[in-house]
Amino acid sequence: MSQVITYVDAMNDAKASFSTEITIQHDSGQVFNPAQAYVLTLGAGQSRNKVIRILNQIAKRFGYDNLNNCPWEKMTYDSLLAFRTKLIEEGLAPATINLQLCTLRMVAKQAWLKQMMSLEIYSAIRELKSVRGHRVSKGRALNGRETGKLLASLDMKETPIAVRDAAIIALGIGCGMRRAEIIGLKLSQLDQDNRIITILGKGNKERRVAPSDEAWERLQEWLILRGSEGEHVFVAIKKGDNIQPYWPLSESAVYQILKVRGLQANVATFTPHDLRRTFATRLLDNGADINTVRLAMGHESVVTTQRYDKRDEQRVAEVTRKVNL
Repeated sequence: MSQVITYVDAMNDAKASFSTEITIQHDSGQVFNPAQAYVLTLGAGQSRNKVIRILNQIAKRFGYDNLNNCPWEKMTYDSLLAFRTKLIEEGLAPATINLQLCTLRMVAKQAWLKQMMSLEIYSAIRELKSVRGHRVSKGRALNGRETGKLLASLDMKETPIAVRDAAIIALGIGCGMRRAEIIGLKLSQLDQDNRIITILGKGNKERRVAPSDEAWERLQEWLILRGSEGEHVFVAIKKGDNIQPYWPLSESAVYQILKVRGLQANVATFTPHDLRRTFATRLLDNGADINTVRLAMGHESVVTTQRYDKRDEQRVAEVTRKVNL
């Protein structure tokens, strides 16, 4: 007898997706392979999906179809050292390589816990060194002129869709909400009396954010049009301005919304996560200390928060553009 658990992993470009099936064999002494066991230690959501994608990629590099049929317990220090060297030679970013190595260490831990790997081999794998170095961080923060153009372009349209999209952009910039947090936001998470939004983020962790007056007003404009039916804040709108209160937006829909709105406003390409980077950068620019920004972003470490600070990049760009030939 077996049970199949399926996790769907939406790719970042919102154009492709695949699913991974983890099969539980109830009549076998070995319930999960080490990679499957590691996946199930993670909270449901984006983090789990990301790990599934990484494990599938690694399994294919090892010559297997996916994480389910890869014999992870056969990993050794030498095999992972060769794997690490190969990734370096291919020119992958240190952060990317280290994420894969960290994932493999966690899989090895599960193999050891399940007595499928000796302590000697597991201890050696734990000593595998991370790759040093760094790359210029991805993404960007939008400047005030760009966000002004985005919102002004939407204000000119005066349609329910435009009001909804303006609210999405306002919360992305004004609250630093992730794409998954935006589509998962429910009416019950809005404290209308105190103007507070309780956000359920990665790792099933909650945080509270108080939007600016403008962001809150744009949210209220949308809520008036949306009505009180259903539970999700941001929902689909069909032709004829027909709002669908029981049809929440998907992550791919948010991606496409921002892509289209950026083109319409003649704003350089940006992603949903760039709105989050904009939020962090503006908080820091307004004098907030890094720990306060960390809390507002829902990060565990200030090191993660620092990667969202785009102020130095903007200043360098401003200075270098003034150099005459």
